[in-house]
Amino acid sequence: MSPISRRQIFRVATGAAAAAWIPEHSQVLKAMPAAEAMLGKVKIRDVETATIQLNYPAHLVKLTTDQGVFGLGETFNGFAMVDMVHNLKRYVIGQDPLQVDFLWTKMMDATAGHGSNAGYTASAIAGIETALWDLAGKILGVPVYTLLGGKFRDKLLVYHDTGAPRTADPAPWVAEALRSKEYGFKAVKFDLDWEGRGQGIAGRPYQYRREVWNRAITATEYKQWYRILEKIIEALGPGYDVAVDLHWEYNTRDALRFAQDVEPLKLWFIEDPTPPENADAMARITAQTRTPICTGENLYTRHGFRPYIEKQACDIVQPDAQKCGGLLETKRIADYADLYYITFACHHMCTPVGATAAAHACAACRSFVALESDSIEIPWWKDLIRNSGGKFYPGGNFALSNRPGLGVELNEEMCKAHLAPGSKWFTS
Repeated sequence: MSPISRRQIFRVATGAAAAAWIPEHSQVLKAMPAAEAMLGKVKIRDVETATIQLNYPAHLVKLTTDQGVFGLGETFNGFAMVDMVHNLKRYVIGQDPLQVDFLWTKMMDATAGHGSNAGYTASAIAGIETALWDLAGKILGVPVYTLLGGKFRDKLLVYHDTGAPRTADPAPWVAEALRSKEYGFKAVKFDLDWEGRGQGIAGRPYQYRREVWNRAITATEYKQWYRILEKIIEALGPGYDVAVDLHWEYNTRDALRFAQDVEPLKLWFIEDPTPPENADAMARITAQTRTPICTGENLYTRHGFRPYIEKQACDIVQPDAQKCGGLLETKRIADYADLYYITFACHHMCTPVGATAAAHACAACRSFVALESDSIEIPWWKDLIRNSGGKFYPGGNFALSNRPGLGVELNEEMCKAHLAPGSKWFTS
């Protein structure tokens, strides 16, 4: 195989064929700061998967090619995600991996009858799309963020999603906050709804909440939550952003009352106070409180986010790159929201592969404010990839590399040691 040099590209682009050649390959021309490219020479040979067992199954995707170079990606976790990835591979095998958006559209249209604009199909497509970007970056010799239009920043603010101590006593919550501070995080998010629908589904009794199905917040819970947040903010001191996740649990009136009651605390945001299906309900809350409202982890593609953006039903959109449709779709959502001056945070639940992929999309979005941290408490999580060095998020930030593609290399020994039950190492 003889790679095509930049000089050869320039000769073609400035010759008689320029008018026909440049529009089709304009994205490739933007990537020409790389020394060489293998344009049209690489074909996808197979799509393989491997599942790592975190606190949930995390599905890695690998695209292999006829030239030896490969791309890595990750889907959202889910019961049937691996099967969906394998069902989709027929649409990309034999194709040029540089045609990322074309292949994404092809997969979406091919599965339209199976709900490709939402749900597991969009998430499975996201895993393949991410691997396509990694592969394209390796072929062209540039980071993925370059292919997404370039980066606005070299490092990204990361907020620590701390979970919930499941007690009304503020002391364990404060201890959790101080652990985040000790790690170096400058922003944290707490799950206040520790008595949630999971208890109702499991049939377990509540201590403070009367029931889950009516979506009500009790007077006791209001007081508990406020006191917990007061103590957290007091312990962290100035300069720390504190957010709350309510996991789409509550009715509009009670969620609005809570958002208004905590206005003196100046929370960073409240995430998903109401279920995601009704943008008008959340718009009512957003319009009537000074506490910023965030949503998006349960929305898919631009179409799912459109009513929230156009109705200005939230202050922060928070897509999950492994869930909403992929890296380019994440950027499209963020850029569309930016037309309304709605900022962009990024949700994720994944391995360091997915976290790094999301970071590339975040770097390429003007309106980005923060990337979520997940699973950092698992001691071996960061060691699933090589060259991670010390802390994965030094100083509470993600530092971007300039390596080609996503710039990650799997630590195969560590990954294989933590394969999910029944999973094999990248078998098609």
